[in-house]
Amino acid sequence: MENISPVSLPESVFEGDYIIATYYYKSQPGIDVYEKAKSFAVGQTLGTWLPVPGITDEMKLKYGGKVTAIYDVPSVELNNDEDLLSGHIIQIGFPDKNFPPNFPMLFTTLLGNDVSTSAQVKLIDIKFSKNYLSYFQGPKFGIDGIYKYLGMEKRRPLVLNMIKPCIGFDAKTGADLFYSVALGKIDFIKDDELLGDTQYSSVIDRVRFYSQAAKRAYEEIGFLTRYCVNITDSPEKVIENAHRVQEAGAGAIMINYAAVGLSTVKALSEDKSITLPLFGHFASAGAMVESPYCGISSNLLLGKLVRMAGADACMFSSPYSTYPILKRRYVQIADALTLKLENLKPAMPVIGGGVHPNSAIKIVKDLGKEIMLASGGAIFGHPQGPTKGAMAMHKIAEALGDDLDINTLAQEESNESLKLALELWK
Repeated sequence: MENISPVSLPESVFEGDYIIATYYYKSQPGIDVYEKAKSFAVGQTLGTWLPVPGITDEMKLKYGGKVTAIYDVPSVELNNDEDLLSGHIIQIGFPDKNFPPNFPMLFTTLLGNDVSTSAQVKLIDIKFSKNYLSYFQGPKFGIDGIYKYLGMEKRRPLVLNMIKPCIGFDAKTGADLFYSVALGKIDFIKDDELLGDTQYSSVIDRVRFYSQAAKRAYEEIGFLTRYCVNITDSPEKVIENAHRVQEAGAGAIMINYAAVGLSTVKALSEDKSITLPLFGHFASAGAMVESPYCGISSNLLLGKLVRMAGADACMFSSPYSTYPILKRRYVQIADALTLKLENLKPAMPVIGGGVHPNSAIKIVKDLGKEIMLASGGAIFGHPQGPTKGAMAMHKIAEALGDDLDINTLAQEESNESLKLALELWK
C-alpha cells in the first residue's frame, strides 16, 4: 500500500471522471502543507487520521482522493521567504464513483468531514467532470425561456419588485400594494424572502388576491404582471406548496435555496408537473460565503451550484448596495450563471439591494441587458408613490434595452417620475 501515493499530476485526473475541488488554505506556523493536503485528500475519501486495516491498493487507486496541485501565495522558493506566505491554493481530485450525483453527498465529501481531517479550508471552485454534470438537468426555462414565457421577443432588462413592507399585512392589503405597482408595468412582483406561508397571509390567499389584482391592472393598461410566490418551507411542504400555488394561478415560484438546500431546488426543477419559472433567493447564504478562511465562495454557491440545481433565475446583491460585495465577485456570480456549462441552460441573474434607475445603469453596463433588476425601496419609496416608482423602473429598463440616452429621455414631460428618481438617488 505504501507505494500508492495520494498525489497525482493534474494530467492524470483533470480529464478523467474526477471532481476537482479548489481550496484556499491559510496554514499555521510549523504545518507541513504538503502533508496536510495529502491527509485531507485521504480523510475525505478512504481514511481517517491514522492508517487502519482494510484499506487495499485497489481502494486507493479507485476511490482515493488525489492532491493535484499546491500553489503558495505568493509563490516562494527559498527558506528565507517563507515568512512572506499568506496562504495556499490546494486542488484535490475526488473520483466521481465515490458519491451519487446529489448535493448532500457532494458537500459532505468536499467540505463536511471537518473533524477527522482538521483542515480549515474555503472551497473556492469546483471543476465537474462531464460525466457528473450529465446527471443534472439545470434550469427548465433559463434566460431564453423566461423571455418566451413573458411573450417578449425584444430583449431588455426585466424588472422585479418585492412588496414592501416585507411582512405584517394580510393578502387583501398585499393585493392593493401589488395593484399599485402593477400599474407601473413591472414584469414580476414577488414576496419578500421573509414572507412565507403564514397564518395571517397564506400562499393560497396571496395567489388568489394578487392574481385578481394583476388581472385588474392588465384590463386597465394592457400589461400583465406575474406574481412570484415564496414557497420556502420544510422539504416535504415545498413540493406541495409548488403544486398548490400553481393550481391557484401563480405566475412563478421562489425559494430561499441557501436555507432549504440545493437538493430541494433540484427536486422542484425536475418535477415535470411544475411548469412555472423557478426563482432562487440567496437569503442566509452570507453565513456560508463571507469568511475568507472557511465555507464556500459566493460565485460557486450563488452561481454554478444553484444553476446546476435548476433555478431559472438567481438573486444576489450588487456592489452598489449597502452589502459590501466585491465588484469582481458579483460579476463572477453572473458569469457562473450564464457562461457555457456543458448542456445546462444559462440562468438569469437577478440583482437586488439598492436598485434604482442610476444603479440600474451601472448594473446593465457591468452585466448586460439579459438580467432582472430587483427593486423594492426605489418603487415603494418613490416620492410620487409606488405606481410612479414602478413606471420609473420600467422606463429605465426600456431605455437600457434600446440604448437610449437616459438624460434626454428624463427631460421628456411624460417621464417626470424617472427624472425625479435619477435626481433623488444619485
